[in-house]
Amino acid sequence: MRRLILTAIVLAGLGGVQPNAQDGATARDRQSYTSTTTAILVDVVVRDGKGHPLTNLSAADFEVTEDGIAQKVDSFTRVSHGNGIGLGVAWKSAGKTITVPSAADLAAPHIDSSDDAATALVFDHLSSEALRLAQRATLTYVPTTGESGVRVGVFATDPSIHIVQSFTSDRALVRQAVARVMPSGTTVEEQQADRSDELMTRRRDLVGQAQAAAASGVSAGGVALARTAADIGERETELHLLQTELNMLRSFDNLDRAHKGYDTAAALLAVVHSLSYLPGRKTIVFFSEGLPVSPALSARLDYVIDVANRANVTAYAVDARGLRSKSMIGNARKEIDAFAEERLNQVTVGSDRTDQPLTMAFERVEDTLKLDSRSGLARLAEDTGGFLVDQTNDLSSAFRRIDEDNQFHYLLTYSPKNLAFDGKFRTIHVKVRRSGAEVFARKGYRAIHTARAADSGSYEIPALALLDRSPLPNAFPVHAAGFSFPDPARPGLTPVLVRLRTDALRFSIDRARATYSSQVAIVVRVRDGRGRDVQKLSQQYTLAGDAKDLEAAKNGEILFYREAELPPGVYTMESIVFDATGAQGSARVATLTVPAAERAGFEMSSLILVSKVEEVSDAPAANSKVIAPLYVGKQLLYPNLGEAILTSAASELPFYFTLYGDVTDAKASAQLLSNGRPIAEAPVALSPSTGPRVQHVGRLPIGALPAGTYELRIRVTDGSGRELSRSAFFTLSVTNH
Repeated sequence: MRRLILTAIVLAGLGGVQPNAQDGATARDRQSYTSTTTAILVDVVVRDGKGHPLTNLSAADFEVTEDGIAQKVDSFTRVSHGNGIGLGVAWKSAGKTITVPSAADLAAPHIDSSDDAATALVFDHLSSEALRLAQRATLTYVPTTGESGVRVGVFATDPSIHIVQSFTSDRALVRQAVARVMPSGTTVEEQQADRSDELMTRRRDLVGQAQAAAASGVSAGGVALARTAADIGERETELHLLQTELNMLRSFDNLDRAHKGYDTAAALLAVVHSLSYLPGRKTIVFFSEGLPVSPALSARLDYVIDVANRANVTAYAVDARGLRSKSMIGNARKEIDAFAEERLNQVTVGSDRTDQPLTMAFERVEDTLKLDSRSGLARLAEDTGGFLVDQTNDLSSAFRRIDEDNQFHYLLTYSPKNLAFDGKFRTIHVKVRRSGAEVFARKGYRAIHTARAADSGSYEIPALALLDRSPLPNAFPVHAAGFSFPDPARPGLTPVLVRLRTDALRFSIDRARATYSSQVAIVVRVRDGRGRDVQKLSQQYTLAGDAKDLEAAKNGEILFYREAELPPGVYTMESIVFDATGAQGSARVATLTVPAAERAGFEMSSLILVSKVEEVSDAPAANSKVIAPLYVGKQLLYPNLGEAILTSAASELPFYFTLYGDVTDAKASAQLLSNGRPIAEAPVALSPSTGPRVQHVGRLPIGALPAGTYELRIRVTDGSGRELSRSAFFTLSVTNH
């Protein structure tokens, strides 16, 4: 089924990443550090000119400025931990912490605690080759047995944030988790890049042939002239087909790059959020092949950095490709050459075969340059006090240095002289009075009175403000729903969807540039039975284009999709759609139930009514470990989220559910109810059992039903007599309203 022009489907998850509960007593108060509006914490690592840690500095050696204004250091602490992730750091030995000598005049205390550090290993959309490099480096450095002095968690971002191993000090579990990380589908990207190169080469050949034919055709006559004209026609046809394929590849690449960039930012925010609960030094080791920072994603990256700084999290970015076989500079050069070539053709021929604005090609050049690891990855690392590891296949030295930073660093606090907390960014600069010393510390913080949630974006603030109003806003139609899919691999898997039509939004028209634009934010807040925030899922959408296409832009829809992971329980799902251009919004509230796992392993998903089915070519393979709850084979199912169904538009209503466990002898039945009274009942022939997961798509005849609201109830009984039941409601209407 053809996708509407503005439909946005984001297949990215933002799982609830929570730390393990700590055994025994809670951490000592002196081991917890927080940044408030009156005390700013700065975590500092200092190295000499040869890269060795400086361990004997005193408070008098440090100078701190905020926005260029000198600040008084209120407290100064030297932190010395015990065993790190790996082995062999100079001042530590197994089983105990070695006290680092200090200057005689130093009164600053040491915090000697081997369990007050946490590291998150994050593997981001890595190809097979890059992942092997990252895994080999990690497994080489992490010992095979023993307890670490650092809690380590392992995360992967493809296809969504996935907790491979929650935070643990057991090195064996860490190694097993690292080995389980699966590669991303980057091979497809490389194939598309090769195909793009082939198309560009063929286009140059055809353009050259056309120019030569045009030159020879001037003196030709008769049959030769006719043959030349026919050849020119064939070349023009091939050029148009070739350019169409190039445009498709570029459009897919732009969309894929934007989605991956957002996925990565969401994953990093989730990991930062998990680390923010833990005391002591918090570190992210981020393995990536490049972090897109196009204009649309740059603000998101800034926010990730802002949240990390407020949570006192240091990021170390690792260019996982090492010495790249295909240089990003080479990719940028290709884009520049293509841009120049298309511009030259535009000037010489007088037409543009690309059928795309020339600014789009220029933006691709800019995006490719910014995708280089020294831009996005460097910003993430350096602005949070870490460093970028690139252009090397030897990552052991990088791990050793990260371990050293974790085990020995300084903590400084100061009370800012500027008390006007206006939300602006304040630059922090730390200097050390030692010749040749290199200082690593966060670059600043945002001056706000209260800390925002670690997984919220700045665009969420006005949306959440509307969500907290009473009564809730209802400016335009919005539909939202959450579903439970208790897959054994992800028992708390909860797809969340929000849908709205774009004709409900307000668009801004720039008549001077003949363009339109609109911005909308979608935020879903999940709360438990006590009213506590459990998860927050969000995305900002920007709709923009030529003013002549405004009506087409209004004839689309936005579909927000996220996959949460929730423990068993009953939740309140609060959804808000905020039209930033029109300064209005609509909210929806629903109850979401995540069932507890059955001991016998017999489980059933939510019952989903299907609004449409689309054949897709990129569905996960049947043997894939990727859990895609709304895919059935090569079909993508779009749930009905409560929209009324026209009696004149459909004679059948598809429905879908998934069974888990042994369903060999299972029997199912369907019951149709109106006003709570059964009006029809029939057995359901389940799809054949092919393993521990059985997906069933059925069809409910509705052509003879009058307008009204109905309930479809599915009951499934396994061979032992255990029964599961799921219901879904739908409304039949004679009009759209």
